[in-house]
Amino acid sequence: MVKFFNASFLDNSIKLLFLNLFLFPIYPDNVKPSMLGLFCLFSIIYFFKKDRMFNHKKGISIFFMNSIPFLVVLLSMFYTSNFTYGKILLLRLLPLFLFPFSFYLLKSNKKIYTNRCLFLGKLFYYSSTLFLFIVIFLYFLYKGYVTENYFLNYSYRIIFQLGKYSIHPIYASLYTSIALLFSISLFRVNKFKIYVLLGNIILIVHLLLLSRKSAIFLMTGIFLLYLFFNKKIKIKIKLIAFLSIFILGISVYNFVPDISNRFKDLVSFVNSNNNKSSSNLRINIYKTSIPLIKEKPYFGYGIGAGEDVLFQKENTINFFNSKNYNSHNQYLGYALNAGLFGLVFFLFFIFKNLKIAFQNSFEHASLIVFFILLMFVENILDRQNGILFFSLFINYFAFYAVLNEKQK
Repeated sequence: MVKFFNASFLDNSIKLLFLNLFLFPIYPDNVKPSMLGLFCLFSIIYFFKKDRMFNHKKGISIFFMNSIPFLVVLLSMFYTSNFTYGKILLLRLLPLFLFPFSFYLLKSNKKIYTNRCLFLGKLFYYSSTLFLFIVIFLYFLYKGYVTENYFLNYSYRIIFQLGKYSIHPIYASLYTSIALLFSISLFRVNKFKIYVLLGNIILIVHLLLLSRKSAIFLMTGIFLLYLFFNKKIKIKIKLIAFLSIFILGISVYNFVPDISNRFKDLVSFVNSNNNKSSSNLRINIYKTSIPLIKEKPYFGYGIGAGEDVLFQKENTINFFNSKNYNSHNQYLGYALNAGLFGLVFFLFFIFKNLKIAFQNSFEHASLIVFFILLMFVENILDRQNGILFFSLFINYFAFYAVLNEKQK
């Protein structure tokens, strides 16, 4: 079949399929895996048609390093007590292998690892995220959902009232946060300044609507660091920006009840272990998870079984009221499934990508730091959206940085 693909058609197809990955926000969840599968298929065809070079030291190093999150979980399949559920989870985690595999096969591609293609990808992602949330707002407006209780009901509506486009608020916050990070480089291009400025206003409002304090804190921190360390921004502009953020924060806290209630959670769990706030819930989950990790510290319980053991333990604790929750911490999740062995390798993978990011750009570093900190309060690799976006951006930016080192 490879011989039927001429060079020009193959190059253009790879570029289109690559840029299509940045349109993931507008695809329903049942379509996204097919888009990845198609990209992977053409990557294989490209390799055998135009590359066939296996001994690319930098490329193969990144491939093996970035396959670690998948490989350590794959090894845990050999000792899990819940093989059936483990297979389901492993299939869900497959993008953690397919993305580094595909980008490695495309290591010699002269189009997708260019500054122009990266810029187009960020523009596509930013625009598709903005388009998605504008359409959601218009849909809610059409349905008559935009009322005085819009802030209070927004998170519920995007989970249960969008059909195939339904999304958990934390992953909607993930979409929004990544788009805001990409806006930093998009804003530098004069013809996109007004577009990005208006788009960011919409995205920031949307982030506030979602009321995920972890994402709000992280994005505020990253933006403040960018302002503080960017020497090209005048002191006057920095002061105005800092003051604007402060006023906006105070206003939102005082006049948007859903957001203020969520931030009060941070104080309430200190006063009472029985308070059913989201912050206190996480503290109790962590207290439940850590003793279980100590029972099988080296290799964990195996994928699928780690979650089973945690659920069984939660069912014996009154605080959880017979409800089951995952570990709400990606690092604890790895320790449960693959033990300290898996956690150490996962941390090695994180550290190496963080090192590459800091040598590459503020944008790349911010993206990695955002994922690292978010994983302290969420299992983003437990759901398809988290897995796809994490593996796409971690791997593409790593390959882009390493393969372009000589050009810097």
